[in-house]
Amino acid sequence: MVERRTSPDRRQLHRGGRREDDHAGRPVILVVDDHADSRELVAAVLTDVGAAIAEAATGGDALQRAWLQPYPHLVLIDLSLPDCHGTDVVRMLKQDVRTRDIPVVALSASVMAADKERAAEAGCAEFIEKPVIPDTLIDVIRRVLGAAGTF
Repeated sequence: MVERRTSPDRRQLHRGGRREDDHAGRPVILVVDDHADSRELVAAVLTDVGAAIAEAATGGDALQRAWLQPYPHLVLIDLSLPDCHGTDVVRMLKQDVRTRDIPVVALSASVMAADKERAAEAGCAEFIEKPVIPDTLIDVIRRVLGAAGTF
């Protein structure tokens, strides 16, 4: 088994750190998933291309983090959360003046058409199937953020 070493600064980012020097000049992406392994995988992919990461494991935590300044540039949210459905969080984000313009991308292992429709109706800009393919994730985020090259 390979041990993954994480620098103190990277650990801070993975835990949702928002120090000024952690994300200056980089987009902050809020990753919401109740599975730590899923959050870590997404965080590793996105930090490698220059994003700063904030994390949340529940819908309530996601709202608290999203409503903190600086606001995230994008939210990636699993639709299956322990305290609510991800689309409920998306609706609350879209109803709040502080966060309504932040793009949200749904992540889900369920690929049923009804789930995709429910995510779109709630306000999600995109839908990514789990397990997440790193290249797909990067392409979708670049498309949603309108970023070319590295973040």
